[in-house]
Amino acid sequence: MKTTPNPLAYSTPALPEGAKFKISPSAFAKFVTAPHNWYRSEVLKENPFTHSTSTVIGTIVHYCAEMVSKNEMVDKGAIEDYINGFDLHDDYDPEVVRVQYPMMAEELVNSYVLEHDMFEAETQHMLDIGDGYYAGGTLDRLEGAVDDAMIVDYKTYHSKTTPKTIPANYKYQLLTYASILRNKGYNPTRIRLVYVNRNINGGLSEKTGKPLKSYPPTVTVLTETITEEDFDFIEGLMELCIDSLEATEKYPELTAVIWHDPRLKE
Repeated sequence: MKTTPNPLAYSTPALPEGAKFKISPSAFAKFVTAPHNWYRSEVLKENPFTHSTSTVIGTIVHYCAEMVSKNEMVDKGAIEDYINGFDLHDDYDPEVVRVQYPMMAEELVNSYVLEHDMFEAETQHMLDIGDGYYAGGTLDRLEGAVDDAMIVDYKTYHSKTTPKTIPANYKYQLLTYASILRNKGYNPTRIRLVYVNRNINGGLSEKTGKPLKSYPPTVTVLTETITEEDFDFIEGLMELCIDSLEATEKYPELTAVIWHDPRLKE
């Protein structure tokens, strides 16, 4: 009997037959900041991450935003199946997910999704960058137009401190997408993070017994313009990534040197 895949299940653009490797924009920041960790996780597939309370909340909130963007119904049954589909461990509490995601999704939808026009949502983009190497992934949202596009990414977080700038790791992710899009005929000019935080109930002070400040879900929008220097930077790093992978294949005895990790010595 054929089963219908859960709409929240992670999917990624399929690699063409004979392709060597795909650079994932969401993981590429790790190549920039910690290449040895990137090599271990992306190439050797060591210690694969599965799930946590935060990632499951994030996926559900993304899904709700996608459905509303496309004028489609949110499937609450599929969400519940998704929540129940993960093993319990110290970093995963399904009850926290059930409490948090409705408030966060509602805030994101009402304060941002319904207030801004888009021309693509959750679209997959793949770029052949030569010699069997590809870069690709799934974009949350594109706003503006093909000739003046803004790349929008939703982020969920759990903190009382409101984000003030786009962190470097997220910027590298969005710039990788920008490079992919530009080489496919788009003109990406801006990147934007749309944050939504968890509800934080302040509770009562142990000293005074008085209510402490609570922090309901709130949307924070951060936007930056993409420069030619940004494109040069990220595209140069993608070239370096490919060169490093090719050198590793050609000179395996130098793997530890290439990836700056003595544990990789044969």
